[in-house]
Amino acid sequence: MRPDQTVSGNGGSSVAVDEADSQSTSESLRAECRRQEVVIDGLRDALSTLRRGAKALKAENADLRGENDRLRDRADERELVQVAIALDVRAPGAARVAVAQRLHERVAVAALDNARLLVSELIANSVRHSDGPAGSQVILSVELGSDWFRIGVQDSGSGAVITARTPDLESGGGFGLTLVQTLSERWGVEHLAGGGTQVWAQLSRSGANRSQASTVRAA
Repeated sequence: MRPDQTVSGNGGSSVAVDEADSQSTSESLRAECRRQEVVIDGLRDALSTLRRGAKALKAENADLRGENDRLRDRADERELVQVAIALDVRAPGAARVAVAQRLHERVAVAALDNARLLVSELIANSVRHSDGPAGSQVILSVELGSDWFRIGVQDSGSGAVITARTPDLESGGGFGLTLVQTLSERWGVEHLAGGGTQVWAQLSRSGANRSQASTVRAA
């Protein structure tokens, strides 16, 4: 009789219990190994997918940062044009033409209308009050920002105080800078280090008038 057999009560033989248990355990282990292999393969695929996703997200973030930098640079970019205009009675008309050429289709229609009116007043003030010699010129500047633009008129005026005052209905004086203050978001006066004075006014490219404030400073 083999050692892995026992005698049964009727004289027959049967497989030992420990051999059956061993076979069952082996099958269970093999099944568990197969299951773990499937799980590992799934985890490996998931990890590979995550890595590809992370790489794609990193590239997308780099593109977005680049686009944000380009937009920021474009927003910060300022375009400045300066034009010399003879300081005579034709100066306001010449300034209106120069402003229209610079701003046409780049600002709202209402903003362009305000700019033309505003520059007429600034130039007219220079014609009336500048103490420059005959043949003098004014420098008209038009500066474009991201959502604003600025009109400036520079002449050889003195360091006298320039400020808006209450209009005088009898003499007709005092309307110029009051109108500038009304039409602009901000306006100011700069006494230039090299001599001369610049009066500037800033407006919204959309034509909205959000606030008014004036400043006077040396430059």
